[in-house]
Amino acid sequence: MLILLFAVDAADARRKRHRYGHRPFVFVVPAGLMAHGMHEPLAGMRVRRARHSPATVGELIPHDWQLAPPDPNWNGKRFVSPDGDAWFAAYAAPAGEASASAHMKAIAFIDDETITYLRGERTWIAVSGFKQNRIFYRKAVLACAGATWKYIAFEYPTELKRDMDRFVILASQALDNDQTGCDNALSSKQQ
Repeated sequence: MLILLFAVDAADARRKRHRYGHRPFVFVVPAGLMAHGMHEPLAGMRVRRARHSPATVGELIPHDWQLAPPDPNWNGKRFVSPDGDAWFAAYAAPAGEASASAHMKAIAFIDDETITYLRGERTWIAVSGFKQNRIFYRKAVLACAGATWKYIAFEYPTELKRDMDRFVILASQALDNDQTGCDNALSSKQQ
């Protein structure tokens, strides 16, 4: 009887695409771990997630990165690494009247950039590559039931690639799950 009970429980976990005995993910990197192999840009990153709440983009920013002065021309924030060599931006814009494919094309193809990665679907696009001796990464997601484009963007020297990879991956995943500000976007679109 016990064997049958465990088999049913494990099958139910597989059906729901969960591992049996799965624990909620908590990623905490204290500043002291840098001496144990953590690389400089991520040394102070702290991310905590509750059982069903994914990390937000804002939670991923390393504590030693500085917020750049606000730009009145766009709705977002830009953060700069302590040495000033790398930056990260998160911002949003109304979806507007242009088609999603035209908007994605404008995000992906910019002069003087060599694209090495381009992937997308109907409601998102991610692009990465080189701009001279620097790496760029941009991702845009159509969010809030099609009312808002949400973006992240990185730029950093090629020698920081290894240090920045985890930050880029986690920020990309957080953007996929970001629904902040959607109530305001939907109500303003309805008006």
